[in-house]
Amino acid sequence: MNEHDLQLLSERVASLPAQWVAGFPLGLDDAGVLGRFFKCELRSHYRPVEVGGARLARAELDVLGPDGEPFPADKLFSLASGADGLLKLDRLCRLIHALNHFVVQGQRTPLVLPIHVRLFDYVKTAHGSTFARMLHHFDLQPANVVLELPAGLPQSTLDGYLGEGFAVRIATE
Repeated sequence: MNEHDLQLLSERVASLPAQWVAGFPLGLDDAGVLGRFFKCELRSHYRPVEVGGARLARAELDVLGPDGEPFPADKLFSLASGADGLLKLDRLCRLIHALNHFVVQGQRTPLVLPIHVRLFDYVKTAHGSTFARMLHHFDLQPANVVLELPAGLPQSTLDGYLGEGFAVRIATE
């Protein structure tokens, strides 16, 4: 990333509406965008996955605990209490992945983003609307994101994501 793009990204991160990821700060360093949750550091890595005959990047979360040692992502999500904590942590992770893929790395291929399965215990309507607004805040388009969803969700949930412009993929893992 050049200095101008880094400055623009830093300004947009600083102007991110607080209610979207309140209490869970985003930061920038030489490796890209990172987040913090419960004194843990959140970063992205990607692995290739085939979707509809295309080879795409699927985002995965790297977590370092307070001691700097690797920390299981599943355990991190168990620390998120209630709807508000889980929602904001899940959005924060997806935003970190999207910014690192599209802005920091300058990738143009779509990105596969998993959504935590517990999210659907809390969110019943307007699926994808806040995350779509978050992407637009950074001039990113939902059409470049494939959301990986658990099997068995109601069609209305899938329609909500599709209506916001996202592509969807049902998780097989």
